[in-house]
Parts: sequence; structure tokens; C-alpha cells
Amino acid sequence: MASDTEWQAWGEKDPYFGVLTDERYRRGKLSAESLQEFFRTGRSHIEEILAACRRHFGELSTRRSLDFGCGVGRLLIPLAEVSEVCVGVDIAGAMLQEAALNCVKYNRHNVRLARTLEEIDPGNGAGFSFIHSHMVLQHLDPQRGLGIISALLSRLDRGGVAALHMTYAHTRHRANQGVRPRASRVARCMSRPLTRIRRRITHRDPQMLMYPYDLNRVLFLAQDCGVRSGGLQFTDHAGHLGVILFLRRE
Repeated sequence: MASDTEWQAWGEKDPYFGVLTDERYRRGKLSAESLQEFFRTGRSHIEEILAACRRHFGELSTRRSLDFGCGVGRLLIPLAEVSEVCVGVDIAGAMLQEAALNCVKYNRHNVRLARTLEEIDPGNGAGFSFIHSHMVLQHLDPQRGLGIISALLSRLDRGGVAALHMTYAHTRHRANQGVRPRASRVARCMSRPLTRIRRRITHRDPQMLMYPYDLNRVLFLAQDCGVRSGGLQFTDHAGHLGVILFLRRE
């Protein structure tokens, strides 16, 4: 799939910038200090997410945790620090190789890495008490992403909590309530193959495809999977409007 190919390319060319698009994290500019800052942002994010979950639901368990779209381990490693077992899933093998090195560097031996959810075998029918995904689903075609959301929530324990981030609109389409007009969507889809070829020829950065999600469909899936309570937090990344959904399965 196109997104898999692009993220494998990011993992091979510029994995840290691919995870967090700040020029400080370009392969040629990475220093010990910027690398420390990179992982410090991950620790801060996990602390904020867990605090938000507690505000919504009270105490929660991170005994068995899953980070979907773990990349090089920016969020996986701090999540593993508060978990007995932590699984990181990423479609890009090159990203997982870097994540494995970082887990060794940070002495996180309770981490398991996989390329797909299907590779995970929790054992004894066990699921996960906490599932997390941030700035990942937005890069996957929603039809595929909705299937992943359903698969994630089906692996959530009863009483378990998920924090899932996705985009739903863009400020440039304010006149259409944030939704890209149909004619523009068609033209964009038609131009993507040519854009990918041009990038390969000119050795430019791989694409970072962005997709908005229909939140009606997401909420339907959540309720269908047994979620009965939750909350949300709005996000805005350079005009890409999104939400972090906090969901508890009953």
C-alpha cells in the first residue's frame, strides 16, 4: 500500500524527522542534545495523556499497554516505563529497527515489537489495559484506519482505556465546514501517483499523506465495540484539526 511504502522510506531516510517534523530532528542535524529533547517530548506527551485519562475515568491500569504506530519509540519507551508489558506496532520495518535500538539504549526490555496487530499473540486470551495511538491514523486511508480502530478496541480489556488521535477537518476548508470539496479530493487522488514518481526521481522527502476521518463512523465503531463512556481533546497541527478520543470499554 502507498502509505506503507512511504513510511518505510521515511524510516530508511529520516526516521526521527518522519516521527516529529522539526528540522532539529533531521538525520544530518541530530545531536545528543536534540535526541534527548526528542524523547523528552515523548515522555511529556505520555504523562499528559495519562493525566487526561485519569481526569475522565479515575485510576487506570497500564499493566499491558499497546502503542500503535510506535515509530522509533518516542512514545513507546515512556509508556513502557509505566507498564509491565508494552507492545509497539508499526508498518515500517525500518522504524521498528530503530525502535529496537532505542529500547535497548533506554533499557526497556519489557517491549515487544510487531508490524501488524495480527502478529500480536497476547496469550491466555489476555488483551490490553491501555491502548494508545497519536499522529498515526491520520496517515492511513480511513477505510483501512476504521478497520484498525475496530481491531484495537476489540483488543481492549473490559474496563480498559484507549487514547486514539485522528484528524477530521482542515482550517483551509472553513467555507465547507473543514471538509475538502469533492472536486478537490478527486484531483488530489489522481495526482498522487505522479507526485510519488516525481519525488523518487528528485530524491525529495517521501510523502506524508493526510486523511480526515468521519467521526460519526468512528463513534459508531467505538460504541459497537463496547465503549460506553469517554471524552475528547481537540488538536490543531498546522491547520489539520483533530481529536484525541478517550474511550473506556465496559
